[in-house]
Amino acid sequence: MSPSLFFAVAGVIVTAAVAYREHAGQLAARRSLLDRCVGVLRSASLAHGGDGFPILDGYWNGRFIRAELFPESMALRRLPQLWLKLTRIEVRTGLPEFSILVRPSGTEFYSLTDGHTHTLRPPQGLAQEIVVRGSGPHAQRLLDAVAPVLAKIFADPRIKEVAVTAKGLRLIWQAAEGQRGHHLLLRQCRFENAQVTPDALAARLADLDRLNVAIEAAREVRAA
Repeated sequence: MSPSLFFAVAGVIVTAAVAYREHAGQLAARRSLLDRCVGVLRSASLAHGGDGFPILDGYWNGRFIRAELFPESMALRRLPQLWLKLTRIEVRTGLPEFSILVRPSGTEFYSLTDGHTHTLRPPQGLAQEIVVRGSGPHAQRLLDAVAPVLAKIFADPRIKEVAVTAKGLRLIWQAAEGQRGHHLLLRQCRFENAQVTPDALAARLADLDRLNVAIEAAREVRAA
């Protein structure tokens, strides 16, 4: 083997080894992102997807909760985002549905807002860049009834979407933003020092609790 070929092969091997080690390190870092939150839920179980990001299941105030982390890197003029998707199972047959998405970029593959075709009037006190859609006219009345609670939830600028459905409630929250250098040079989604704290998870769960109480109050008024 010629010296030039030897060094070329050696370079490829070294590069592959470095890339493998880098990838393994990223997977290990991702797996621990929800470790500290296990104690927040009762009967909690922690699993991991093929991309290494964790999925935490358990119960909060008697309701089944799923917390998932996933990345988004499709927006051209924005750094990659790491989102926490928090779902509370609360079946209410016939409940009018709506979802609110703030600062839409058109790349929110995870959003439930596009699944609704009826455009609703945004409640006062929310961000100007907002899309609100629902299942029909009845959804507007429910939206207006719970607007004060929604305004408090969206006061946190890291809230991206809130959805009310007949199957439950869902909230999307920004857990972290990607590193600029790795994204610009290597197009990688790296979230250094990202961590969802127990307090942050509990606060988002409390948001869903307040929204749930407001929905039940609105249903009681309507039934009366």
